[in-house]
Amino acid sequence: MRTPNGNVKLIRLASFLFGLNTMKVVYFFLVLLAVLGIAAAQEPSKPPAPPPGTPSISTTAQEVVLDMVFRDKKGRSIHDIRPEEVHVLEEGTEQKLNSFRLVEGKTAEVMTETAAGGRHGAVPLDPMREIRLVTLVFQSLGPDDKRFFQQAVKDLLGMAPEPNLYFSVMTIDQRLHLIQPFTANHEALLGTLNKSLTWSYVQYQTQTAEVKQQLEQVVSGDAPQLTTSSGGPPSASAIGGLVSYQLAKMQYDMLQFDARTDREFDERATMMGLMNLVRAEASLPGRKMVIYFNPWFRVPPTVDEQYKNLKSLANRSNVTFYTVDTKGLVSYSQESGGRSLLNGSAKESRNMAKYGSDQKVTIDQARAGEAAENSVRDNPQLWLTDLAKDTGGAAIIDTNDWKAPLRIAMEEVRTYFEAAYTPEIATYDGKFRKITVRIDRPDVQVHTRSGYYALPVLGGQQLLAYELPLLNALAAPPATPQVSFRAAAFRFSERGQKVEYMLALEAPLQQLVFEPHPDKKIATVNAGLMAVLKDARGEIVDKFSKEFAVQVDLDKVDAYKAGNLVQTFRAELAPGRHTLEAVLMDRQGNKIGVKRISLMVPAPSEKLALSDIVIVRRSDSLKDNQILDAFYFEGGKIIPTLTDALKGGPGNILPFYFAVYPDPAIPAPPTLTMSFFKDEQPLGSADAPLPAPQKDGRIPYIANLPADKFTPGNYEVHVGVSQGNAKAEGKIAFRVE
Repeated sequence: MRTPNGNVKLIRLASFLFGLNTMKVVYFFLVLLAVLGIAAAQEPSKPPAPPPGTPSISTTAQEVVLDMVFRDKKGRSIHDIRPEEVHVLEEGTEQKLNSFRLVEGKTAEVMTETAAGGRHGAVPLDPMREIRLVTLVFQSLGPDDKRFFQQAVKDLLGMAPEPNLYFSVMTIDQRLHLIQPFTANHEALLGTLNKSLTWSYVQYQTQTAEVKQQLEQVVSGDAPQLTTSSGGPPSASAIGGLVSYQLAKMQYDMLQFDARTDREFDERATMMGLMNLVRAEASLPGRKMVIYFNPWFRVPPTVDEQYKNLKSLANRSNVTFYTVDTKGLVSYSQESGGRSLLNGSAKESRNMAKYGSDQKVTIDQARAGEAAENSVRDNPQLWLTDLAKDTGGAAIIDTNDWKAPLRIAMEEVRTYFEAAYTPEIATYDGKFRKITVRIDRPDVQVHTRSGYYALPVLGGQQLLAYELPLLNALAAPPATPQVSFRAAAFRFSERGQKVEYMLALEAPLQQLVFEPHPDKKIATVNAGLMAVLKDARGEIVDKFSKEFAVQVDLDKVDAYKAGNLVQTFRAELAPGRHTLEAVLMDRQGNKIGVKRISLMVPAPSEKLALSDIVIVRRSDSLKDNQILDAFYFEGGKIIPTLTDALKGGPGNILPFYFAVYPDPAIPAPPTLTMSFFKDEQPLGSADAPLPAPQKDGRIPYIANLPADKFTPGNYEVHVGVSQGNAKAEGKIAFRVE
């Protein structure tokens, strides 16, 4: 058998006895690991309401932090605003401010009423609140756009001499790539940027992998502490070490999360990349600015819900977008594409009216309404303006003079007002809550955020709108499942401070509703799933979710239903008892199913270890050697299945996957033993050497057993690994039909 990297990896084990004196040969093949995601053709328009009696999520209200910039009618910044002049309204109701302060440079003056009626003066901030973060993101740039971007960054850095201003460079090309981690070194940033503008996707991917490895080295140890034995103030080097650690950890977590997010289309890549960026920066305090360079930014209806979630998440995370159209001032109208779509839609509508309802309707006529909607979405400048305005920033469009607006942007990241209040929210129902700010001064403009979705934070992550009904289903009292699926948690690496698990969810597609479209050409299946991990106290320690909206040709629906929806997630768990709770929702069928599984997580160990054994649905080859989780290997991945019923007979195989983790302190290589049992009766066993470990220290292994040698019945495979005097064992039960 030839593996995806082109090397022949075939290990022939010693023959062993099956049944009555029959010698058979079993082959074991080294392969790799992976995650299956079903392509999503469009976003669901609206999740169904939870079942009757399902409670909404109630929790302690989370403080809202609001950045504000005040300018007079000539556009000059105002810095002497008093707390009593400012009125913050949420959903039309004025909010009581917990604090109101001017943030300027490295200090912040807190102005809030005390119980005694006095005011606090200037107070020192923690190191992370004293830094300012500017993330430069570029996407879809042509040669002229790249020159524009390059010069704009040079000008921007020339306006930022302060040492507490940190810059990072990223790009979105099929996924989020980190070109330059946060740094105050302008020369290093420009050097990396200039090289990256000539790169391709593969080079972006390589650079991101190298940066991720560097960040991993920084965050592999404990976070630096600022406390001193003498009780005095921490040194400048200690403060700098803490800042570097926190910035590296935030961006490393961002890459980890982005790597496990499926992206099927360019629009999804854009939204998910920006959302992963914002979600990561939410972990740090203070004001964060994203300057987004994209001349062709559009939001089609298929990602509209994600776009709204992006703005809401940015507003709750103090991330402000400043958007830049790198085309500059152009002579043509950027609405021409939209007008063309609208004219085509009007033409088809007139044809339908002219020929009457008895005439056969064409696909273009059936989709005339959709084309009309797309026409108003075709102007990228409208979306650049909307994203910036709704997150408290500004759009730089229709101009070749970008220096003035960039200078204003830098002023606003240095100096701004920050207000905090606790909204009166008893139930987080996922509805949008509009924010407005009034000022008791004439001719003063306020630049701030437009509002946010009322969604709780769970497991350190802000919920997205589509996740709320899924979470509500988990919180509801146990009920009879309306849709069935399987869930499992497979233990893998025990190295490090936590234990690595792979979560898997699998559902037969035949039970989901495929809704035909009006054109009678295609049908859509629309489902969402979520998995949460809870510790022994019932607290959520991690959360994963996925949306599936797949379009299928109507004449292929029956064949598609024969398949399965499979999704996997990677998790790291501390030792102790945990619970996996999973939910699957068929939105079009308005059906919900819930699963709960108890886990006992062992203590981490550096000794010889064997992972859980997984039944393999299939293995896929990959062009790159990127290892995303325990189901990946260098050049490929495996797709698991959770069924224990396998098909026997000629031409079939029984594939199993596991990973071996050798003890680095034992010089001897590990060896493998596999034993087979039918109805608890031994059939035979065989020994074999294992290949050398991969770069990450593990040995991924697939055993492909010839199914025609297994007659129908119940079986067990026992796997044993030996290294010196150390041993590790595992087993799996299955049924052959």
